[in-house]
Amino acid sequence: MKRLILGLGNELLTDDGIGIYIAEQLKSEIHEADIICSADSGFGLLDHMIDYEQVILIDSIITGKIDIGEVHCFSSADFTRHIPFSIHSTDIISILEYSRKCGFLVPDRIEFLAVEIEDNQTFKESFSDSIENQKEQIVKKIQKIITEIINNKIPEPFSG
Repeated sequence: MKRLILGLGNELLTDDGIGIYIAEQLKSEIHEADIICSADSGFGLLDHMIDYEQVILIDSIITGKIDIGEVHCFSSADFTRHIPFSIHSTDIISILEYSRKCGFLVPDRIEFLAVEIEDNQTFKESFSDSIENQKEQIVKKIQKIITEIINNKIPEPFSG
């Protein structure tokens, strides 16, 4: 199976870069997938996902529902489609639907691993203390979850 792990984020916005950091750390640990880091969003993600059968996205999120540093696990099946007001804010589910209509080979299912963070608004090229103090443990959590996904043991939504 052709797999992609895609670390997302913006390294200039404090904790928002955690997805990129994790993906960089996993490059030497996980060999069953291609690993790419990107600050892209919207249709920019499509270029990375074409021709892959399985995609695992690693990103950050702020929900306040779990502790900072814990990991939310979602799949594309967990999201309902919404109609964006602009092509610049197109959601990933719509992107996949449009891509299939155009005949592109894109994955049917995408796994989303989102690290609960503290700050994604402050311009700062380092993590908040909360994330900085846990970043190696977060990488290990994500690596464990990805190993489960690769071995067809899909984690439950909102697992930590």
